[in-house]
Amino acid sequence: MRQTGQAPQGADWVRPQVLEAWARCIDEYDLPPGSDFGPRMAMHAQVCRIDHAKQSLCDAFAAGLPLMVYNLRPFLDEGNVTILLADTQGHVVHLLDAGLRIMSAGQNLARIGVGWHEASIGNNGLGTACLLDEPAAFEGKEHFSRAFHPFATAGCPILGSDGRACATIGMVTDRRDTAKLMLGFLRITCQLLEARLFERFATEGYLLRLRHRNGADTLAEQSTLIDGKLLVSAEGVIEGANRSTIDLLGVDSVASVIGKPFRDVLGVDLFDIVGESEAAGVRHLTVSKTQRHIRLEALRLDAVAEGRHARVKIKAAEREEPWRDHVSEAALQKASAVLQRDISLLITGESGVGKDHLIRRLHASGPRKDRPLVAINCAAIPRELIESELFGYEGGSFTGARAKGKKGKFVEADGGVLFLDEIGDMALDLQATLLRVLDSSEVVPIGSHRPIKVDVRVVAATNCQLREMVKDGKFRRDLYYRLNGVQIWLPPLRERPDRLQLLDHLLACEQEGQGDRKRLCDEVRALFFRHPWPGNIREARNVIRSSLAVARDGVIRFEDLPHDFVEEDETEASDKFADMRASVAPANWPTAVRKTALSDWEEQAVRAALTECEGNIAKAARRLGITRATLYHKMDRYGMRSARRIAAPEASR
Repeated sequence: MRQTGQAPQGADWVRPQVLEAWARCIDEYDLPPGSDFGPRMAMHAQVCRIDHAKQSLCDAFAAGLPLMVYNLRPFLDEGNVTILLADTQGHVVHLLDAGLRIMSAGQNLARIGVGWHEASIGNNGLGTACLLDEPAAFEGKEHFSRAFHPFATAGCPILGSDGRACATIGMVTDRRDTAKLMLGFLRITCQLLEARLFERFATEGYLLRLRHRNGADTLAEQSTLIDGKLLVSAEGVIEGANRSTIDLLGVDSVASVIGKPFRDVLGVDLFDIVGESEAAGVRHLTVSKTQRHIRLEALRLDAVAEGRHARVKIKAAEREEPWRDHVSEAALQKASAVLQRDISLLITGESGVGKDHLIRRLHASGPRKDRPLVAINCAAIPRELIESELFGYEGGSFTGARAKGKKGKFVEADGGVLFLDEIGDMALDLQATLLRVLDSSEVVPIGSHRPIKVDVRVVAATNCQLREMVKDGKFRRDLYYRLNGVQIWLPPLRERPDRLQLLDHLLACEQEGQGDRKRLCDEVRALFFRHPWPGNIREARNVIRSSLAVARDGVIRFEDLPHDFVEEDETEASDKFADMRASVAPANWPTAVRKTALSDWEEQAVRAALTECEGNIAKAARRLGITRATLYHKMDRYGMRSARRIAAPEASR
């Protein structure tokens, strides 16, 4: 294909789905075969909403995804899989980044705001599913772009109640032979998400639930995971249906039943079904087209006028109700149940995600709230002092020791909770001593031979991958299993779909007690949504505090943000500084120059330097005043894979 510039003829070489995708890449998109290009960041600002026309759809994702993130992530870590959620155009709006973050080849794949559309980067599971509105999966070299050859990708559209795609969920992994397995998982996930979304639209008329039965009075084996659901207006017109309903009724698609009278599709009058459901609870029916026996239950929803009034009241109440951190609440509930028993608790997560905050809340609401909470950072104390800090010492037991000795953290925490933060940084020889104390509940201070009995609930936390450290011999296996009675993981800020609500909450907390509240402008909100937040909540709190201090009016704008924070997201910074530069550009500059985006200027400068240096990366980097690594990064951003290709067009002019 690279030699001829044409897709293979016949389906003997590749699967038909792959052949059709390659043909589109060459004939429709004019993509060069053999290119090495991956997803690029979208240059427009508002990519942070799934469906602009359906606010209730956005609400459903905002309500359901945080807990899905919390519950799924531990399983994804074991499979080295990243899950992506994209809008209908293929722009990533949320991700569960488990695995690809540690792989250099996958770092640019899992980012908020990048576009996976097939026309730009070739066929891939997510982008092709967006284009065709049907599930798609590709393995290794089935991808048109070489950037995807180390991976398997899969994607599946998420359908609204009207049968139209409203978002797409995808998966990517470095295990290239798992595309079909991922696709099966995504089909199940889509049905579960669609079931949640469907209920959001069931506000008027009637909601009918359909289940398959055999000829007797018992439920038959289900051919679908989710019950069939029909949304019917008060006038008896079908307004929504899910995939399971399509299977049960034997029709072609959801679109084939939308807008049709209920009687025409099921052969019975809607109000007969409603009457029997209200009297007996269910109605049995045989579908004429498939001869399947189904059971129908009809739920009468609010009347149109009453429903509108009720929804207005509900929305008003939701606005008045303070935001709830569902992820932290779920973690706190799980940890509280563990702390009441003699089970060790291990909290994992990146630095700054709020592990210490969770511990404080856990202690304040737990059975030992009247006893001390003692915290020690294993990474902040010198190795030679941490043993005396934990276990204490007798007076005069070593040079510099206090005359009266020291209790140690275990004794201080007697009857309460001891929080061992950054446990992964503890020395191996001290790990053996800690294990002995945990097993015996006895502490022997330095310089003493008399053990002290202690009653302590130990909670450990780390941002390290302890399981990998065990494999590498850097952490004791027996201590790992002793500490890891129950593990609770806290997601990083960039993986939380409710991060904007969390940031709004932090902004409100920083202004508590103040009269005039400041808010974020739309551009800053878009930047906050797409920012990687390497410092997580700790970084977010610092950014908000400094921005509040310099903001001059009631709105936090782009120029109020810390400079180092802006540099972490070069794409957003380029867009905004381009507007700022245009506003101060000399009046005698040409109009085209004044309106050029900063990213375009940067691209021209990089191309010019490479041309003048005849493709020599080192010389071009010195001319631009940047490192070679930075130059390679910028070349990758602007699609400059070959310096010779860049220089050639300039030389031929």
